[in-house]
Amino acid sequence: MIRIDVVSDVVCPWCYIGKRRLEKAIKYTQSSDNVQVKDIEIVYHPFQLDPSVPAEGIDFQTYMENRFGGNFVDKFRQVEQAAETEGLSFDFANLPKSINTFTLHRILTVAEQDGIQADVKEAFMKAYFVDKIDLTIEENIVEIMAKYGWNEVQTKEIINSDVASDEVKEEMNYYRQLGVSGVPFFIFNQKYAISGAQPSDVFVEIIEKVARELEVANVEGDVCDIDGENC
Repeated sequence: MIRIDVVSDVVCPWCYIGKRRLEKAIKYTQSSDNVQVKDIEIVYHPFQLDPSVPAEGIDFQTYMENRFGGNFVDKFRQVEQAAETEGLSFDFANLPKSINTFTLHRILTVAEQDGIQADVKEAFMKAYFVDKIDLTIEENIVEIMAKYGWNEVQTKEIINSDVASDEVKEEMNYYRQLGVSGVPFFIFNQKYAISGAQPSDVFVEIIEKVARELEVANVEGDVCDIDGENC
């Protein structure tokens, strides 16, 4: 199995684009004649682009104008075009809010324990960027999580508690100490790291490299066993 650890934020557009490019690469390697990769596990880890955003969020237009000026939409045109090539429809001019993602990261941490993290990660990013859903509203999160078997009580209990807060803080601190200062950031089998939403062929190259190394590691040769039967 190849494990890919992905450090990202729900509201990071390049993280969503990078996610799509990685998924495309995985699909390719699983049917490639070069190296066929069967089992790949993806684990998402938290990162906050701006932890200072209040829990209720800030009007997106106001937030972006304060950061980038009144022509911020033009600055993001390249991102929208890159997203479109990956089948994603971004429209920064109409996003409702800039949000604090700490609670969403807590939910994703619990979702990993339930084996639904990848699905929930996709649902959150799609809700924010594509469907333009306000993820500071509890009922919107409840509706999303209901699709994955969480009832209203369970979801709201997590939202209105500190469940997984320590885990999220520890993980964010851990990756900061590793030098991760921008996302997305990808780590393959705890050995190779790639920063940024690289083209799919870059991901293909690294996945195939890791797969070949695993093939070599799994080749059995003559050994001396503990019982001495072979020596």
